[in-house]
Amino acid sequence: MSNTTDVAAERATGHGPSPTPRRPTPEWLVVLGAMGLALVVTGALLQVAHPFIRHDDWLFTLGPGEPGSSGHFSRNLYEGRWLNTVYWYVIGQRTSIVVASAIFVASYSAFVWGFVRALAPPNRLSTFVLTLAVFVSAVWVRLVYWPGTLSASMVVAATAVWSLPWARRRRRTLAAWLLVFVVLSILSYPPVAGLVFLTFVVTELGESFRRLLVGAAGFVAAYGVGVLTVYAFNWLAFGTFGLTISAWRRPNPLESLDDLASNLSRYGTQFASLAALLGWAGVVAVASLVWALVDSSTRRSAVVVLGAVVVVVGLEAGLTVYSGVVTGTRASLWAWPAVCLPAALLLRGIRASRVAGVVALALIALVGVLSWRVDLGDHRATRGQYDVIVSETAAAVQEHPGDAVVMWMEPRWKATAQGNMTAVTVRSMVYDQLGISPRWCARATCPEIARAVQRDPSADVLRVDGLTVVRIPRPPAWL
Repeated sequence: MSNTTDVAAERATGHGPSPTPRRPTPEWLVVLGAMGLALVVTGALLQVAHPFIRHDDWLFTLGPGEPGSSGHFSRNLYEGRWLNTVYWYVIGQRTSIVVASAIFVASYSAFVWGFVRALAPPNRLSTFVLTLAVFVSAVWVRLVYWPGTLSASMVVAATAVWSLPWARRRRRTLAAWLLVFVVLSILSYPPVAGLVFLTFVVTELGESFRRLLVGAAGFVAAYGVGVLTVYAFNWLAFGTFGLTISAWRRPNPLESLDDLASNLSRYGTQFASLAALLGWAGVVAVASLVWALVDSSTRRSAVVVLGAVVVVVGLEAGLTVYSGVVTGTRASLWAWPAVCLPAALLLRGIRASRVAGVVALALIALVGVLSWRVDLGDHRATRGQYDVIVSETAAAVQEHPGDAVVMWMEPRWKATAQGNMTAVTVRSMVYDQLGISPRWCARATCPEIARAVQRDPSADVLRVDGLTVVRIPRPPAWL
């Protein structure tokens, strides 16, 4: 009894042994926890395990000779993504859509981790909130339906951010790093180059303005080298020094002042669409930027980040003005990191700024999560509809194994680009799950099928004159 009393007295007077301090949660566990939470609350785990794949991405998981697998090499004349072709030859054709989706999400996760690591948030809470906010990019989620096509570019982005600390040891290796990864970005998916540059900038915030300007000039020059590399490869392979822009992209080469005005207007429309996509996250970003400029401890970094974003936007706008091609919001990968960066800078400011930074990142994360849920939800609903069609096709084939399987679609939808995309997606799902690649109905049989559809307008799969007919639904509203 006396021993217990003595110990209590020692602790009360502060002379006893101090309690063992709690070990802080490892940073890697915080990052993984944030990304795991994002995958769960957004519903992205289901997209990985049971993915919805957009129409033209299926061919990047098919081997040579399979139905729909063609044109991998010739696509470079129109897109110049030579690294994607190499990736397909080595990896892509040997993977399933689930494996492709897993590689894509894992590579993106590695990029997010490396990007957050480059920002070096000051504590575990800010690390968690920053990781969550960066991960749930309202722009990136629109790429998740092309894992076969874009996995190579995500591997490039992840490798770039994780090799940057090593490259920064010497100026020569840093210059080589910037050149190599910008060129690799151009050869896989050019918008990734903007991510490479922004990561470079956030690791150089404490350097001189002269060094930063040299880095920006080096980025633009490296981008030019990447474009010339694509042109050179196309010249060697196809005899064309450049890209042949497809008509569906509505090119408008800059040849006059009228073209200049038209192309500027096109980019203005593109930028407005991007701003609408960012929504309240963009508003929070602007408010955070103003706050960071007011706080003297973050002002310089805010100016540098703003300058970096101007460089990336200027390059993107310049490409549209030159070619007239509008890339769409999903190609502006720089936009979401640009939204997160002002709030991330506040984490290094005065106490009020640090609190504001955490709150801003939490709000940005909320916008991102809601955006993911809507986008993934729409695509999951479509996937469910198409799964029913595949299941009914499987049942019909089992019941009538001698039938040829054909597709039919309302002519008004079949004649549209959206209708063709829908048909390719359904046909690819039928082939992936059943090993059957349906063809379109013949001109002689289509009228009879149309009459059968009128008699049973709710049927997804019909049997007409010894044919199993897969009725292609109208394109979904989101397409």
